[in-house]
Amino acid sequence: MTKTEPAPSFVVRRSRWESTAGLLYVGLVVFGLMIALTIGCVVVALARNEPVREPLETVWLSFGGMPLIFAVGLPVLLGVGWVTTAESRHEADGEEILLAIDSEGVYLGGDQPQKLPWDQVHGICRVERREVHGEDDETWSSYLIVQKVPDAELPKLSKNWGPSCDWPGSLLTRTLPFDELEAAVRRYAPHVAVNDRGRVPD
Repeated sequence: MTKTEPAPSFVVRRSRWESTAGLLYVGLVVFGLMIALTIGCVVVALARNEPVREPLETVWLSFGGMPLIFAVGLPVLLGVGWVTTAESRHEADGEEILLAIDSEGVYLGGDQPQKLPWDQVHGICRVERREVHGEDDETWSSYLIVQKVPDAELPKLSKNWGPSCDWPGSLLTRTLPFDELEAAVRRYAPHVAVNDRGRVPD
């Protein structure tokens, strides 16, 4: 008789470009391009029998000298990046996980990771909270909330409904479709409701 294997967990991981290693590689590529551009400008200037000072200033002193500042500080950033990357390889894989759903419960990553068993989950929802950056500057950001209280007892502020995290997705990674979250919860805990509550008055 064949033993039935449990269904694999639903996991949303952090994009590698959002990690320290990813930013480190981007920095290396940018620095390499700037070096190549500098060499090219110098070669062209020498071929034309022109001073090399002008192309060097054009490359490294543009934008208020930001390229030069970046180049001077890059060795320190690279050193810190390599150390951080090496240490992260020995740390738990959970730090790269933003969201995980399995037969045991829901795991939320982020700054304060935690896992809630299904018997403590009364619902999972998506909300949008308003963030004010100035008098006429505001944005709405999406969050995922694991409700620890029933719908009938929800406090007015969504921050008191239960643990939450940013809705998975950014400029560098795919945004989690709502229907994929619904399907994952339905697979492991069909009794738990999944709702998109839209904008909330937090």
